[in-house]
Amino acid sequence: LIFSRPPNFCIHRDIKIQRYLFVLFLYSHRERRKSTKKKMEAKYDRASEVKSFDEMKIGVKGLVDAGISKIPRIFHHHPHLNLTDSKPPLSSSTTMMIPTIDLKGGEFESTLARESVIAKIRDAVEKFGFFQAINHGIPIDVMEKMKDGVRRFHEQDAQVRTKFYSRDNTKKFTYNSNFDLYSSKSANWRDSLSCFIAPDVPKTEDLPEICGEI
Repeated sequence: LIFSRPPNFCIHRDIKIQRYLFVLFLYSHRERRKSTKKKMEAKYDRASEVKSFDEMKIGVKGLVDAGISKIPRIFHHHPHLNLTDSKPPLSSSTTMMIPTIDLKGGEFESTLARESVIAKIRDAVEKFGFFQAINHGIPIDVMEKMKDGVRRFHEQDAQVRTKFYSRDNTKKFTYNSNFDLYSSKSANWRDSLSCFIAPDVPKTEDLPEICGEI
């Protein structure tokens, strides 16, 4: 007497096995990814990489000039960080107005006018963080020369730029990448120039030759 199981039983059994193998595969794949991620995180020493980047004194422009094919990890944002604006868009009835401050050509008619301008600047900085200045007395052609000078500075060879690379805020002119490089969770893809003209105007020898005349 030969006993055989119904065909449906075999089909159901095979389906269960296939499901089990599929679940096992997903679990195994997930665990491998976790293991790989942990190993990568363990090898990633952000502090050391930030220090190495800063000590090169070439900025992000130098990385581009070197022909890098991948953005260094110190510039990566956390994958779970939401970089989109979560605020709803402004409606047609709501208009964003940039604070505009009239500097009256840099000369104030009275102490009262000066105090009024200072109060407006303080209010704009506290509420918005920026403002537009008008009647500041700086010709448009001078401002264009300033932008061209900054562009020419960054277009120089890295060896020339590194002479001014510094995080010493006591210097009149500095060039660096990310003022908060050592404190931020991820660096920004940018280089910056800083020139302090008050209370004392910088000397000619303190400025880069390529843009020092501006």
